Amino acid sequence: MSQPGLLLPLLSLAALLAGPSVPANVTPPPGRPAGAGRVAAIEPHGKTDAEKQKQTVADIRNLGTALFSWLTDQVGASAAGQQNQGSGKKEISVDLKACPAISRAELQKLLVPQYIQKVPETDGWGHPYEVRLNVKDVLAKQVMSIRSPGRDGVYSSDTYTVQGFSPTDFDQDIVWADGYFVRWPQKP
Repeated sequence: MSQPGLLLPLLSLAALLAGPSVPANVTPPPGRPAGAGRVAAIEPHGKTDAEKQKQTVADIRNLGTALFSWLTDQVGASAAGQQNQGSGKKEISVDLKACPAISRAELQKLLVPQYIQKVPETDGWGHPYEVRLNVKDVLAKQVMSIRSPGRDGVYSSDTYTVQGFSPTDFDQDIVWADGYFVRWPQKP
């Protein structure tokens, strides 16, 4: 036996889930079912620079964590911890040329799937990440780095002073090296 009070809400829900119908005189765009326009209108057409910057920082942090985990496995936890301790102070500047560049394919062989599911290829603006890793001397003063050129796609230097920058300056390079961010967006 059906319950009369339940039929109307179920029909309303079915109509809502089906989406709007296409009028008889309108043809839906090719490759899109009727009602697909409503979903596309809700989805953003592109990310803002702030969202791209946030994605880039997250990618670099995740890849840096994977690299540091790989390093820890290579030299043992105590040796990895010693490499940046020195006098107990972080370096004031970092020279990225101290480490050789590594290709994304080589990096994937080292890290996937044990340390990370996928090595990110490009930053939020579509520029390839530059990754450097000294696989021959994992106890060197500088062993690894990851950087993005920011929105403008141009690296400002190979040597960076450790400091944050205004999060509204999207053209700044974002740089991570040996376990910490060297250049990063930081609110004043």
